[in-house]
Parts: sequence; C-alpha cells; structure tokens
Amino acid sequence: MFALLSLPDLRRRAVLLGWMCVAALPIAYIAMVVLEGGRNIVFWDEFDTALDLIIRMHAGADTGEVLHRLVALNNEHRMVTSRLLFAASYWLTGTVNFNFVGLVGNSFMVATCVILVLAVRGTERRVRLGVVLAFLMFQLEHFENFIWSGASIDHFQVVTLAVGAIVALARGSAGGVAVAGVLALTATFTLAHGSVVWPVGAALLAHQRRWRQLGAWIGAGAGALLLFLWGFKFNPGHNISVMTWESVSAMVRYWLALLGAPLTFGHAGFAPLPGLLLLAALGVLAARGALAREPIAMFGALFALGALALVAFGRAEIAGAEINSRYMVLGALAWALLLFMLLELLASPERPYRALVGVLPALAALTLTANVKFTPQVEGFVEVRDRAATRFMQYGEDGRDLARLHPRPGHADALLRIAAERRLYTLPVLSRRAEFIEPTPNPAIQHYIDDLIVNDRAITVGGWAMRPGKVSRRGQVYLVLRSPQSTLFFSTVTLQRPDVAAAHRQPDWRLAGFRAAITRDRLPAEDFEVGVLIHDGETAELAFTPNRLLLAPGREATAVRNP
Repeated sequence: MFALLSLPDLRRRAVLLGWMCVAALPIAYIAMVVLEGGRNIVFWDEFDTALDLIIRMHAGADTGEVLHRLVALNNEHRMVTSRLLFAASYWLTGTVNFNFVGLVGNSFMVATCVILVLAVRGTERRVRLGVVLAFLMFQLEHFENFIWSGASIDHFQVVTLAVGAIVALARGSAGGVAVAGVLALTATFTLAHGSVVWPVGAALLAHQRRWRQLGAWIGAGAGALLLFLWGFKFNPGHNISVMTWESVSAMVRYWLALLGAPLTFGHAGFAPLPGLLLLAALGVLAARGALAREPIAMFGALFALGALALVAFGRAEIAGAEINSRYMVLGALAWALLLFMLLELLASPERPYRALVGVLPALAALTLTANVKFTPQVEGFVEVRDRAATRFMQYGEDGRDLARLHPRPGHADALLRIAAERRLYTLPVLSRRAEFIEPTPNPAIQHYIDDLIVNDRAITVGGWAMRPGKVSRRGQVYLVLRSPQSTLFFSTVTLQRPDVAAAHRQPDWRLAGFRAAITRDRLPAEDFEVGVLIHDGETAELAFTPNRLLLAPGREATAVRNP
C-alpha cells in the first residue's frame, strides 16, 4: 500500500501521525491518573444524588416520586441527566458503580473535544484544534472532575451538551436546530449554567440572520427556562443577596478570576488580569470577523464566558478567593478556542503547523506545570476519600477519622446500612489479597506501624515503609501477615507522610504511608506477625515488624504493639 503513495503523501501521513502522538501524551497521562485514583466509593454529593435515589426506587417509589427526585433542586441546579444515569444503572444492574459513572463522566470530556474537532473542516485545522484541546483540557487543573464522578458527570456533561448544541445550530438546517434544542434542554437540566446555551444560540442565529429559526429558538428557550424556574429557590447558605454595587463588583472580580484561572493554576489573586486579557482578545477577534469566520469557536467561547458569569453569580459570596477545580473546564475551553482562532489567523497553506510548533513549548510547559502543581491535590482528594472509607470499614460508622464520607453526621451510616441490607451497594474491598512467590527479605527497609487496631468487625494496620535510596510510589506497600500456618499478603491504600519525608530529609518518601482495613471474616483465626512488603513492579522485598495480631480462638482478639 505504501508503495502506491507518493513521497509527499507519506510525509503528510507521518506528520499527521506525529501530531496525533503529541496530542495523545496529555490524554494518556490523565487516563493513567484516573485509573490509579479511581474507586467505587460513594462520596459526599453522591449519597443524595445516587445512593438515596436508588434506595427509594428499590423501596417501590412510584412514578411521581421518581420524577420529583429527578427534577428536584440541589444548590440551584436540576441535575436530571446525571440522576437518570444513576437510575439507569440501577434498572440495568440492580446497583450503581461509581467507577463506571466516572468513566462515563470523563467520556464527556473526550466527546466535547471530538465534536469540536470534527466540526471544523480540513485536516490541518483539525490538527491545530485537537492539539490545543488536548493540552488545555487534559491536565490536572481539572482533577476534581477527572477523579470524582460526582463532579465529572455534571460539569463535563454540561459542556458537551452545550458545545453539541452550538455545533448543531451552526449547521444551518432545520434538523440542526431541532437537535440543538434537545441538547440545550438537556444542558439546562444538567446544571444551571447549561441554560446559557439558549441566549448564546439566539445570538448565533441572530448574527446569521436566521430569523424564523430564531423565533422558534426563543420560544423553546423561554419554555425551558420557565420549566427550570418552576418552584425554584436559592440555597440560603449561598448568601445570594440583593444586588448592590459591592456585591456586583465582587461577582465581576470573581468572574474575571474564573476566566483567568487556567493560566494562573487556580490562583485567584492574579487571575482577573488574564481574565481581562481573554475578554479583550475575544473582542478583537469578534471585531475582525471571527463571529462569521469561526462561529463554532466564537460562540463556544461565549458560552463558556456566560456560564462562568452565572457561576460567579451563584458562588461569589461563598467562594471568596477559592476557585474550584470543577469550574476551570469552562475557562480552559474558552482559552483553547481563543488560541485556535489565533492560530488560524497565523496559519498558511505552505506552513500549516509553523505557528502551532511555536506555541507547543508554551502549551507543554503550562500542562506540565499544572500537573505538577495539582498532583498533591489529587493525592489529597484520593487520600481523604480512602481514609474515610477504611475507617468506615473498621468501625461501621462515618466520622471516626478526620476525613468523612459525608459531611452530615449519621447520613452516610444510614444510607450505607440500608443499601447493604438490600444488596444495592457496598463499599469495595480496598485491601485485596495478593500473591508473591518467595519475596526477598530486606532488613534495610525502614518502617513503623502507628495504627494497629482490632475489633469485632475488622483489623486496621497503618504506618509507613520505604527503602533507602528509592522513591516511594502509590500502591507499592503491601501488608504481610504471617502465622505458623499462613502467610497472607494484602494491598493497602497509600497515605501521604510529609512528616516522615521531612524527618528523614527524603522528599521522595512523601508517599510512604499506608493503611489496610480487612474485615475479620477474611482472616483465619490465627496469631500473626505483622510485616510490610514493597513491590516496585520488578522486585518484592519484605521486612517484619515487632508487632503482632492475636486472633487465635480461646482469648479475646487483640493487637500487640511493640516499639
């Protein structure tokens, strides 16, 4: 086949393949982080939006109650689409899997980029847009969405629906308007700022002088917004006050900070400056004809601006200087579309990728810096969730650790108990059995057990372990329980131990902490020595501590800690 291709064709294909590999790098990294940090653990908002919903459905909730729960307000949002997904999971499988929900949520980010890339014509244009989207959208600034289904399923989905609606409208056909209307309605009932697609779509139709379609669009939008506002109430905790000069000023500052946050890595103090730059650049492009030349990119960016304005209206009073990761996807989308339009102005048929090559180092530096800066927050989020889950396994109740599965006392306990009794959902096993053939003893392993608990439900073993001269990585430490009859290996959850790293002056040991929580029914009634094993993918080395677990029958089970 290649013999039939001319040398220029081969060169073009090689260049295209090269750019595809470049774009795949940030996507592959995010995929690795998601796979490593994912757990089928219900956490915070998911108790109400998912677990409580399927419990009521299992209890025989009638159609009216189910519909009411689907459209119910939650902090000014009506999250119908995500609740429908949770309900569909229950209808199809009898349970809900938050790993699967997270996968679906992340697929919406992929879908957004695919829709935008396919919407532009020309291979070179698609390459330029695809590379920009890959580096700005697939980075850890958006960590909350990527690793928590409770955020991704709404905050990624609403962007996909809005972008899809704008692309459908831009096609110029009556069928496109109908598809756009369905997507816009769905976006409205996904998150409140999804409703911004209606005025943005109206602006697109007006700019293209499609007056008959504009009238139908305005009518549909008015109906959708009236449905959304039926019985609407503000959450009193959000302190959305009467409009004053001070409150409006605060909202505008927060809006500009949200716009600029992707370039300041979430730092709110400097973010309004790049936010102003974004507005100015889009204004210049609009004045130079970008609304007609690049309608999808321009009106897509306008949606992001309008959606963040609505977010600022709802969040400015309670957010302060904080910029949540979940909102930065909108700002990143606006910047990506702006950069694409600037590249299009600089591109030429003779050198279609020269400008892209010029900005690629800056894109790579921005993405790498964001990944480095937000990695501790990723680890912190995963740790908070895993700490709360392991303590729940230990005691059968939430709140026995500094971290909690749900902020309201007793709420997680009640829902998890009912879900377990009805076999709808249980927390996953976090410490799984593993097999190692003759691991190598290594007395040089440094270790300490500072969490050794036995009760009627489970045993918990936690502490830290590391090898001198080696970097501690997530998932490397295993718990070893050895008795005269058995040698058992269990995986552990990784905990950050900056105190250990600082005390030993080894920053590479920050992830040396671990915790295992194992229910008693998974352990034989034997007396165990407690050890640790470190597996780096190539070697498995172990060391035993002076601590013991006494589980043999004839006496009360207990843990014996020795210094």
